[in-house]
Amino acid sequence: MTILPTEDELYGYGTAMLGVAPLATQVAASSIGWSILFPFIAIPACSLLLNIGHLSGVGPLLTYRRIAPIASGIGFALAWQIAQKLFTESLTAAQTLLYILFSLRTSLSWATECGHVYNSRYCQSFYEENVTGTGDYNHYPDNFWPAQEFNRYVIRQNRNFANISGVWEPNEWYLGPSKEEFYFAFPSLPLVFAHIIIWSSIYMLVTKYSDWVSYVIIRVFLLFPVGLYMIVLFGMMFSGFHFGKSIQAFVDEKKINEDPLDFWADVRGIFRTSLLLVDYSGVFTGILIFATTKLRAGSAPMQALYLVPMITIVPMLLTIIRAGCEGHIADKQPAYAIYSSTEETITFDLLPVCFASSHFGPLWSVLFFTAQLLYNCVGPMVIYLVFIYSTFVEQMPTVQTVPNLFYGLLCITFSIPSILLYMPYGTKIVALVRYTSQSCIVSILCYIVLYFVYGWQNIETDIHSTTNFGSSGKRNIFDYLTSPISPIYTILLFTLVPALLMSKFVAVFDLLLSGNDVVKHISAASQFIPGPDVFGLIIGYLIMFSPLLIVTGFASYTLFNLIVKHKLSLSDAFQPSSDWMAHSSVNTVRPRPYSLAYGFFNSFIRISYPTALFLLLVAEAFLGALLSCIFMLNGLSLIGFNGSTIASNYRSVMLLAFLILHTISIFEISRAQREGNHPERLSLYIGVATMEMATLNGYMWMYSSDHPFIDWDPIFLILFNTVLRGLFICTAIAIRANMIELNRPQRIRDANDIYDIDAHPEADMEDESPIIFDLARA
Repeated sequence: MTILPTEDELYGYGTAMLGVAPLATQVAASSIGWSILFPFIAIPACSLLLNIGHLSGVGPLLTYRRIAPIASGIGFALAWQIAQKLFTESLTAAQTLLYILFSLRTSLSWATECGHVYNSRYCQSFYEENVTGTGDYNHYPDNFWPAQEFNRYVIRQNRNFANISGVWEPNEWYLGPSKEEFYFAFPSLPLVFAHIIIWSSIYMLVTKYSDWVSYVIIRVFLLFPVGLYMIVLFGMMFSGFHFGKSIQAFVDEKKINEDPLDFWADVRGIFRTSLLLVDYSGVFTGILIFATTKLRAGSAPMQALYLVPMITIVPMLLTIIRAGCEGHIADKQPAYAIYSSTEETITFDLLPVCFASSHFGPLWSVLFFTAQLLYNCVGPMVIYLVFIYSTFVEQMPTVQTVPNLFYGLLCITFSIPSILLYMPYGTKIVALVRYTSQSCIVSILCYIVLYFVYGWQNIETDIHSTTNFGSSGKRNIFDYLTSPISPIYTILLFTLVPALLMSKFVAVFDLLLSGNDVVKHISAASQFIPGPDVFGLIIGYLIMFSPLLIVTGFASYTLFNLIVKHKLSLSDAFQPSSDWMAHSSVNTVRPRPYSLAYGFFNSFIRISYPTALFLLLVAEAFLGALLSCIFMLNGLSLIGFNGSTIASNYRSVMLLAFLILHTISIFEISRAQREGNHPERLSLYIGVATMEMATLNGYMWMYSSDHPFIDWDPIFLILFNTVLRGLFICTAIAIRANMIELNRPQRIRDANDIYDIDAHPEADMEDESPIIFDLARA
């Protein structure tokens, strides 16, 4: 019998879906092939985070603090990044509301025709025949189509320029000329009114109607918009869709290296799609852990196999709508082109033109923008606001005694600064925040804390002990392979997931062939700020590295508090707290973690463990020497000895960190070889080797896929690196498991020998009570 999900379970799934909803339109700009890659990325990582949230029972702030005190700042860093999303989402929401109002008419001429009072003299009608562009110099009529001018001059009320910009820039109609400075002016009144309506509605929902939040999330922000998307899809099938030629255009790589633009416009091909899918999965953002707090105590954990198909529904619908509209516009106007960077290039450019040139266009436009407002804008804003409120509650529980007051303060804090976004060139502020808020560093730290500081086998043991997997009888192979402790998930979490996390790091810090990625991106994004250039650079760097500073600051305070004030050891900063271990106190016996690498080694490799450890030490020493050479060569490039201009400071810092950690791990392997009974000494090497493998794979993935085609040579290197380092990592895991097995008492008499100091005169009597050994930290 099928058990229907409860209201709180639907609330949890809805929270997770809306937390990533703003990226749905960007994902839809990719080819339909994204739906094949997405499950391999999302299911294992989502399963990990959902079960971590279920084990914790609290939000991300307390979860990471309890897993490892040194990671106490991660929760605040995640809240900072969510706050940035809430800030930028205000502009999209206000514009979307205005598009609904402007669609309430019999004709959408503002999207296809010139001649309106606001149109410039360069406006080019969509229905004009034999339109030809002017080449690479200014790409006319790009940036001057009716829908683009409508957004620029009516919705956002920018000033009308008398002449075309000297140098063409893609999406200038939305982002504005890069050389123009932001100036304070009276904000767009329509946007301000829409802004007030949206924020007032959000405040009323979370305060006066707080008991109805789950009802509104499920039915108003999820089910209703999905229904509207489906109506638009089926309606346009008969009134306008034509699947054929794509009108997406891409910026030349040479221009990107010389003058980088918006972040998502600089990455291309499958590489761009893979980075979007990592973000859209919501892993390591705190959203999934936060979603688990919506469940009642004692409920079963949320299932990634249910969540991932749910969050693919809307992007799949939008992908079909986008593809159908591209083919339709290509038939009507072959000269039309869009440069996909942000969601606005699809939502406010492509789709209005598609609706306006189709039968019953105003109807489809009203339905679509209503769905976008609910699912893509207001729903996520509610989730982000509640997330930030919950973070403060976890840090200061007294906040929940005055929820209305605190929600009011939060709404004021975000709504008043958002007025800047409605001034001319307010989109430049959004572009700056979107680039500098890329979450790769904090995401990597989250992965390391969960999978290596606490340990993947400890997580599997906790899941095993709390869910009693396998205790209710035999399970079939499908149940095992799709369970949270699936070996397939473990393999993907060791290989694919960290590789894509490092790919995001590479895309942010080391993408451009000319080097100096961060300087160029921040300079391009902050040059609109009035005053000296250094002032804009300081603002950009502060926004970009604020999460890292937050994590570092809290880690430093934790170390000072533990070591200096309480005289504890450094290792205590990496141990889980008693609050975290409370879930294991229910079961008196923790099941032994099973190591696949240990079983594989015993079955197929005929080498003794001491010999294998020695060979591993030699191989890693050679790789350490190779890493030293790479670091020195990159260092010579930085100081100019070899004439290279493509060295990266961030690459050097990364290589130095890996070199130091690799050297320490080699010494730990050497000590483990000499002592033979300290398996924990191999844990550092396993984590370092995994991240080194992921980093090389991330670079190779960028070289292979950051263009419209696939270069197969880096793919072969990825496979070779994964097999080789994977074999080394499996060997280390097997050796560590063997050491644990040798240290584990095998008989009751052995246990009495170890703990003879606690023995009593009748200790030799037969005792069949279970012997409990907490080897979780081994």
